[in-house]
Amino acid sequence: MLELYKQLEFDNPDGGVWKQGWNIMYDEKQWHPNRKLKIFVVPHSHNDPGWLNTFEKYYMFQTRSILNNMVIKLSEDRRRKFIWAEISFFKLWWDDQSKEIKDEVRRLIHDGQLEIVSGGWVMPDESVSHWIAQLTQLTEGHQWLKYNLDYTPNSGWAIDPFGLSPTMPYLLKNSGLENLLIQRVHYSVKKRLAKDKNLEFRWRQLWDDDGSTEFLTHVMPFYSYDVPHTCGPDPKVCCQFDFYRMQNFGLSCPWKIPPKTITRANVAERALLLLDQYRKKAQLFKTNVVLAPLGDDFRYTHLTEWEAQYDNYQKLFNYMNENQHLNVQIQFGTLSDYFEAIREKHNFNEFPTLSGDFFTYSDRDDHYWSGYYTSRPFHKRLDRVLLGSLRGSEALAAIAWARGNDQLVEGSLASRLSKARMWHSLFQHHDGVTGTARDNVVIDYAQKMIMALNNSAHVLQQSIAHLLRTPQTSPMDVEAVYFSLDETRSHHTSVGEKHVLNLGDDKPSRKIILYNSLPRERTKVQTLIVSTPFVRVTDRRGQTVKCQVSPVWIGPAALSTARYELSFLVTVPGFGITTYIVHTLHKASYTKEVYLANVTIFNTDISFPSIPGFNHLTIMSHSQEFSISQRPNLSASFGKSGLLKALRVDNTMFPVHLDFVKYGTRSSGKDRSGAYLFLPDKSEPDVVFMDGRAIIHLVTGPILSKVFIELPYVRHTCTLFNSPGSDGLGLHILNEVDITETQNYELAMRFNTDIASGNQFFTDLNGLNIIQRQRFSKLPTQGNYYPMAASAYIEDKRVRLTVATAQPLGVASMASGQLEIMQDRRLLQDDNRGLGQGVMDNLLTNHIFTLILEKKETNCPFAVPKNHPAGLLSLSGHLASEELLHPIIVLHPHNSLPFDLHAYFSPLRHNLPVDLNIVSLRAFPIPEGAGKGIGMVLHQSALDTCFNNSFLRHFNVSESGEVDLTKLFNDMEDWTISKAPLTFHNVGPSLKSPIVNLCPHQILPILFHKTQS
Repeated sequence: MLELYKQLEFDNPDGGVWKQGWNIMYDEKQWHPNRKLKIFVVPHSHNDPGWLNTFEKYYMFQTRSILNNMVIKLSEDRRRKFIWAEISFFKLWWDDQSKEIKDEVRRLIHDGQLEIVSGGWVMPDESVSHWIAQLTQLTEGHQWLKYNLDYTPNSGWAIDPFGLSPTMPYLLKNSGLENLLIQRVHYSVKKRLAKDKNLEFRWRQLWDDDGSTEFLTHVMPFYSYDVPHTCGPDPKVCCQFDFYRMQNFGLSCPWKIPPKTITRANVAERALLLLDQYRKKAQLFKTNVVLAPLGDDFRYTHLTEWEAQYDNYQKLFNYMNENQHLNVQIQFGTLSDYFEAIREKHNFNEFPTLSGDFFTYSDRDDHYWSGYYTSRPFHKRLDRVLLGSLRGSEALAAIAWARGNDQLVEGSLASRLSKARMWHSLFQHHDGVTGTARDNVVIDYAQKMIMALNNSAHVLQQSIAHLLRTPQTSPMDVEAVYFSLDETRSHHTSVGEKHVLNLGDDKPSRKIILYNSLPRERTKVQTLIVSTPFVRVTDRRGQTVKCQVSPVWIGPAALSTARYELSFLVTVPGFGITTYIVHTLHKASYTKEVYLANVTIFNTDISFPSIPGFNHLTIMSHSQEFSISQRPNLSASFGKSGLLKALRVDNTMFPVHLDFVKYGTRSSGKDRSGAYLFLPDKSEPDVVFMDGRAIIHLVTGPILSKVFIELPYVRHTCTLFNSPGSDGLGLHILNEVDITETQNYELAMRFNTDIASGNQFFTDLNGLNIIQRQRFSKLPTQGNYYPMAASAYIEDKRVRLTVATAQPLGVASMASGQLEIMQDRRLLQDDNRGLGQGVMDNLLTNHIFTLILEKKETNCPFAVPKNHPAGLLSLSGHLASEELLHPIIVLHPHNSLPFDLHAYFSPLRHNLPVDLNIVSLRAFPIPEGAGKGIGMVLHQSALDTCFNNSFLRHFNVSESGEVDLTKLFNDMEDWTISKAPLTFHNVGPSLKSPIVNLCPHQILPILFHKTQS
C-alpha cells in the first residue's frame, strides 16, 4: 500500500455519474450462453450497537423488529437470503425467542438462507482498538454462535469501520474464516484498484514472506454501502431499485427519480436498466461474478419493506433469468455464496497480493477521517484500563480454577466476567472506542465499562482470596469483598482515585497485595498514597525495603498535609501474588532506608507553610535550566519553561524539545472539523503555553525524580524511575488534560529532535505490528495523521525515539525529526457524517506515555531494510508498551478477613522470555465434550535487536520461541493439550509433543483440558 500511495496523485477529477471514478463502458459480446454474468443480490441490515441511540434503545425500537420479521419473511420463500453481523444484538433477541423460533433460525442457517458474517460481538473499529480487544469481541461472538447455533462463520463483513487494518484478516484467518469484504477505503485507492481490476486480492501481513497469512478480500468499489452505491456506478439509477424509497414509505431518492413497483408492463424496461448497472460493475472485477449488497442502516424494520424489496427483486430476477439472450444468472445470495462462486472459477493464487492497511480514510474531497483517532480520549483511556483489568482477572480466575476452586468459573462469578467481556466488547464497535456516538450514548458506554471494571475487580479479588487463604477448608462467600483495589473509579467521569493508606498508632502496619498479570517475574517502582510521611516498608520476609516519601500537591502552590507519595521497588512473580507491609514510624526515628524527597520550586515567591517531613523546601523566584537523572546512563534536561529540552543516553546528549501546539478549524462557510473529520485551519499549528511563567516543581530522590508544571489546560509531569525493571527504561510523561474552556481547539504534544528521519515514521497496527508511514506533501495535514493504538517512533542511522502510549490517539510527523501526538479536541459543530452534533463533552483525562531514546548499533546485521514496509519495536519499546497496558495491580486487604493469608503465590514453573506473552488465559466450555478447559493464546513479538544496550541484558529474550507446555504451570502438568482455533469454537487434535516453537509474529491458541478418568 505504501508503494501505491507513492504512485497516486490523490487528485479528484469529476468522473461523471460515478463522481470519483470514470464513465464505464462494456461490450455485450463478452457474455454468451457458456459465459453468463452471475449476480448475487445480498440483503443486509447494518445495526450499530450504539450511535445516535443506545444499544438497548436501538434494539427496542428497530433491531428486534428486523430479526422478528426476518424469520417470518425468509421462511415464506426458500429463495430468499439474508446476512447478519452483530452478535450483541442477535443474543439480546435470541434470549426472548421461543423454542419454535430458535429451531426455525437453525433451519434457516443450515439451509443457507441466513448467514452470520464475521460473527463478532460487534463490527469493530480497526484503527484505535487494541488487537487483544478485537480478539475478545470476536471470541465472545464465536463462542455464543457455537453454543447456541452450533455455527462457525466463514466470511467477514466490514462495511462501516472508518479505514481497515490487516490485523482483522489475520485474526479472522486464525479463527477459521476464509473471506472478507471491506468498504471504507480512500476514494483514490478504490479508483486505482478498480482501474487495475484489483479490487479482489490476497491480503497478506507486512512481515509474511511465504504467503501463509493471505486472506481473500473484496473491496466494494463505490462511495457507500447503501443501495444507491452498490448496484453499479450510477447512484441515480441504483436508487430507483431501493424499493423502500417508494413514495408511500417516507424515504426518497436525492436524485429525484423514485423507484417504481415492478409490474408486467414495466419489468422489461426496469430489468434492463438495472442489468446495465450490474454489467458496468462487473467491468471492475476479473471474475464475471457481481456482488450487489441490498441494505443500509437499520433496514428491514417493517414487514412492508421486506415485501417491497424481496417481491420486486424476485420479479426482476425471474425476467432476467427467463430471457436467455440476456446471458445472466441472478439470485439472492449470502456473502459466502458469492465467495464460493468466485473461488469456483478462479484459483486462490490467481488473485493479486496486497499488504499494508487502509488508513487514513477519505470519502470525498480533502475530508480525512483522522479526527476520530483522538475524539473522546477519556473513553479511549478507559477502554485500555478495562482491557488490562479484564485480562488479568480472567487469567487469575482460570489459574484458581485449575487449583480446584470451581466457584470461579461457575455461577455468579462466571456471570460477572461474562458481562464484563460483553460490555468491553460492545465498546469495540466502530462508534464506541472511536468516540463518534451521541453524548448520551457515550455516557451509556462509559457506565457499562465502569460496571465491567467493577465486575472484573470483584472476580480478581475473589480469585486472590481463593489462592491466598489458609486453611482452604471453609466455603467462601462469592459476593463478599475481601480486598479493595488501590485505584478505583467511582463514577463514569472519574479519572481514578487512589486509595489512601491510613496509618497511625491504632493502625501501626498495613499489608498491600500485588498481582502481576504477565507470565514472568516483574520488578518496578510502586507508588502508594499514605496518610503520614513517617513510614517504612518491609517485604513478605520482613526485610526492610528502601523507600522514598514525596509530597502530594493539591494545586500549583499548595502541599497536602494528609497525603504523601510512598515509592519503593517491588518484585512480583509471573501471574503471581506477593505481599509488602507498610509500617508507621515514630516521628523522630527515620531509618536509613527511608528517604524524604528533595523539593525545589521555581518561578514563585509564595512562602509554603511547612508540612510534616518537608520543612525545608527550596523556593526560587526565577526559573533556570536543570536536569534529573536516576540511572547512570539516562538523564533528562529541562529548559526554563519547565519543558523537556534534551535526553542524555550514556554520555551523549540528544536534543528532544517538547512543546504543545494547537490547531483550530476552518472558517465558517467551509466544512469544519467534527467527531470524525480533522479539518484544521492551517497546516502549521500554533505553539502554546510559552510565556515561561508557570510554577515549576522539581522532586528528586533515590527512587524517582520528577518535574511537573501547571499549564493552561494541561498539568504536565515527567518522571524517571531508578528501577531495573521496564519502568526504568525511559521518561514517563503524564498529561492531565482539560480543554473544556476552549472552542474549536485541538491540542497536541510535539517532540522536536535532530533525528534525520526525513519523511518517514512508524506507527503500530492495533498494538500487534508496526507499519512504516510516510509524510506526503501531496496530502494535507489531516491526511498525514495516522492512528497510534500503542506506539510510534522516528529513527535515523544513529538513534531511535519511541513513544509508547497507554491510550490510543492520532499521531503525525509533520517534519523531519518531529513527532506530534494529538491530546484532545473540542469542536462546536457537526461534520456532516450523520452524528448531528459536535464534540463538547470533554472531560479531565489522564494521558500516559513513555518516551524512550536509544542508540542504534552501527552495522547491525539484523537491521530491518530501509525500504521495508514494516517496522519492529525495540526490546525497550516493547517492554514499555506492555508495562502501560498490563500494570501491576495493587489491592488492600479488608481489616476483618475471616481467614489468614499466605503472603505469596506463584503458579508458573519458570518465567517466559520477555518476547513471549500469554495474551489471554481463560476458562472455556469444551465443545463436543464434558466440562471446561483453559484456553491460552501465546504470542511471540518480533523485536528489532539493533538496540540492545547493557541495561537490557537481564531481560531474557527467546532464542527459539520454544515453550514446553507441560512445564509452564504448576497445576496443569498432566492435562491434555490440544490445538484450537483462535476463538476456541472447537477442539483440534491433541498435540503430539508438549513442546511448541513459535516464530516471531505468531499467535498460537492452545487448549488445556483435564484428562477424563
